[in-house]
Amino acid sequence: MFYPFPMAESLPFDVPEELKRSDRGAYLEQRVFVVSPFGTQATAVLIFAALFGSYLALAGANGVALFQPLTRLALILSVMMTVIVWVQRFVRIRARRDLALMARVLKGGMEQAAEIYRLTPHGTRLVPASLLGLLIGIGFDWLLYFSGRAQIAAPLGVKLWFAAITLVMVLTFVRGVELTRMGAKATVAIIDDGLIIDLLRIEELSVWGRNSARFALIWFVISAATCLLFVSSEITIFTVALLIGCVAMGIAAFMGLMLRIHHRIVAVKAAELERIRRDIDALSGHCGADADAAQRIQGLLAYEKRIGEAGEWPFDQTTVMRVAASAGILTVPWFGQALAAFIVEKLGAS
Repeated sequence: MFYPFPMAESLPFDVPEELKRSDRGAYLEQRVFVVSPFGTQATAVLIFAALFGSYLALAGANGVALFQPLTRLALILSVMMTVIVWVQRFVRIRARRDLALMARVLKGGMEQAAEIYRLTPHGTRLVPASLLGLLIGIGFDWLLYFSGRAQIAAPLGVKLWFAAITLVMVLTFVRGVELTRMGAKATVAIIDDGLIIDLLRIEELSVWGRNSARFALIWFVISAATCLLFVSSEITIFTVALLIGCVAMGIAAFMGLMLRIHHRIVAVKAAELERIRRDIDALSGHCGADADAAQRIQGLLAYEKRIGEAGEWPFDQTTVMRVAASAGILTVPWFGQALAAFIVEKLGAS
């Protein structure tokens, strides 16, 4: 059986067990993967097959032609819903591989690190969020499919399918906002109260950069899936603005956490440099009469230089490249559209 966390000697036995126990009570979108006897990718494929397959069955039963724009929309919505749940699971599985490394930079050690990688943060109020999501989703369904302004002309069974998947997507989004809010709140508290900043081993904090880059990937991938809704139209100022906005939000998701840790590092670094310089000032008046004082000053000067050169950001160049590559995912729908148009044009001319 595959475990979404490292089964290494460095992990106490009760940590994997505690995470598995908490996973069984996780929110529904994650629990689907937890209880599935298949792997993450296979489960995602089955989710997509169930969503799109149900549309095909309803369309066939209601005599709706399959090769039309309505089927394309159903395909895109099925892909979007699958991507939303899959990428969250994929990122969290990858993130748990750094559990032992995260524990090394936290005062609470493994227990505090395990709290970061819980699927459902403590204090999350999913029931009120779900009720709000239902209300918003029902409103969207009415406007999009059943009001006088509805743009979809289809039998009732097909309309109900679109209404159901739209409702689930809105519900998932609103629940995701609450999960993100409480997760960010817990993470900020850990950074402020539990983060260990060792200026001589600042590279150990790069685990935070990798963790933040993975969660930025969630935004990039979901945004790319959402962009599929617009690939059939021409590239306009709106679509360019949408692409730029998605990239900006993904980068903001990455940099928000990084800036908070950066400010902590800068504060600790400034305090340590000030302490060293006070010690140097205290010893400088004794150098002529005390040879040991002169040697200590030399050591302090070397230490001051090393602290001054310590990095101030919790990520390395590799992490920056990963974020940049993740942002490139957003261009895939438009490049795919351009490639398909090129192929169709060449085939039509031949």
